[in-house]
Amino acid sequence: MGNAVGLLELAGIASGYQVADEVGKHATVDFWLADTICPGRFLMIVSGDTASVTVAMEMAEVLGKDEVLSQGILANIDASVFQVLTSPKGLPEGRAVGIVETLAITPAILAADGAVKTAQVELVELRIAGGMGGKALVCFAGAVDAVQAALAHIEHLIEPAALANTVLLASPHPDLLAHWQ
Repeated sequence: MGNAVGLLELAGIASGYQVADEVGKHATVDFWLADTICPGRFLMIVSGDTASVTVAMEMAEVLGKDEVLSQGILANIDASVFQVLTSPKGLPEGRAVGIVETLAITPAILAADGAVKTAQVELVELRIAGGMGGKALVCFAGAVDAVQAALAHIEHLIEPAALANTVLLASPHPDLLAHWQ
């Protein structure tokens, strides 16, 4: 996977496949994901060099027209974002936990990347759309001040209309951690 990542969430599934098909035919990018997500949406994640991803996302935005729900480009995504997306780590005991709830997928991925690049936090979970009504959830752990710094950065990074909530659990109850996933 290239360093740059393009993210596009569409309201239409059929049009999502059509957009992905055209992007695949006309842009030099690799698909990380191009599939349906809950609740009846389509998510496309492509990677490659920054220029190619930018071209692909500009094309996708034009083709997707009024169905674009969220979009973004990360020129140098942190590897831990995709690692935790495919293999969540679970919440550790004895550390503060930051929780970010977004109203779409792209803002959550941007938040996850922003958190690990801003503060000494460990990304532990990134849930996208499955059974959450199109929302997404980012969880990270670290010292209280690091988690606070990451949350503050995210509150400035993500548009308020896309951010449902941010929460700091300074000392999470062990029973909550045991039942987390």
